[in-house]
Amino acid sequence: MKLTGPQRAAVVITQLDDARAKSLLKSMSENDAVRLMVEVARLPPLTVDDVQAVTTDFTTAASAYIQVRQGGIAVAQRWLQERLGPARAAEIMADLSTAVVDDPLGFLNSVEPAQIAGFVADEHPQTIAIVVANIHHEQAARVLDHLDKELATEVVRRMATMTPVAIPLIRRIANSLQQRLANVLRSGGIVGVVTSGVSAAASVLNNVDPAIEREILQRIETEDPELAEVIRDEMFVFDDVAQLDDMTLQAVLRAVVLKDVALALKTATPDVVERFMANMSERAADDLREEIQSLGPQRLSTIESAQSTVVKAVRELADKGTITIGRANDELIA
Repeated sequence: MKLTGPQRAAVVITQLDDARAKSLLKSMSENDAVRLMVEVARLPPLTVDDVQAVTTDFTTAASAYIQVRQGGIAVAQRWLQERLGPARAAEIMADLSTAVVDDPLGFLNSVEPAQIAGFVADEHPQTIAIVVANIHHEQAARVLDHLDKELATEVVRRMATMTPVAIPLIRRIANSLQQRLANVLRSGGIVGVVTSGVSAAASVLNNVDPAIEREILQRIETEDPELAEVIRDEMFVFDDVAQLDDMTLQAVLRAVVLKDVALALKTATPDVVERFMANMSERAADDLREEIQSLGPQRLSTIESAQSTVVKAVRELADKGTITIGRANDELIA
């Protein structure tokens, strides 16, 4: 069987016992670990000959561990949970089965967002929505940052109302973009997930600049108030931080610096400020109170940046499995 480089790496890791596989995954970045697990999930049935053909390129010590262990969704799920924690693993596994089948637009994750925006700006908003819904949310957010705000608003609206898109259509769009981007593309890239709908729109908006996020949602609300509300319900924003349970909020506060918390609370209601202070030591609460009082007038952009820092800390803790968060209207559990 002829295997690609990533497939060969997947064959090797599937021959390791769980302890060694976990150790290897822990030494990798999240992106590399996810990419490798997608290849593990994609592996076709292996024979002893397949495994031996790959492992003979490695050291004698490695060849001692040859034992045909199959890949598949279950293996990828177990190792993702060990590497990233239950919350992040569940998020990835929700769409992994589709990613295993095909990933036509994944190459765009290695392209500069400004270049993507430049090439798709003249496309129909529905086409752009398909593109940004099928690349990493952080990358999609950067693409939206480079689009005209009116166009970005229409793209997000279409993402939120999009039904599942057939792979052949996505492949045609990908082929067209590959031809146009041929002179600027770098090889490789992070494996993307074919997705759509409100979740994709919310995830992208969670990663754009707060001012752009607010403007896009306001524009959508003008045209479709119900849709804007549904998207907001799906997003995790700073206001949701105060709704975290005590243990989770305490974990978040340990992960951020006092000045960022003070700035983030500059425009908060007294109840929200008290919610934060109630989950700090008495001395830390006093320090926070003094910090807020000493801030003086602050630009809204500065406050929003601090709020984004706190929200980012929440997401990072969730990705590591340190905390578990639900949607804004779900119970939030430590």
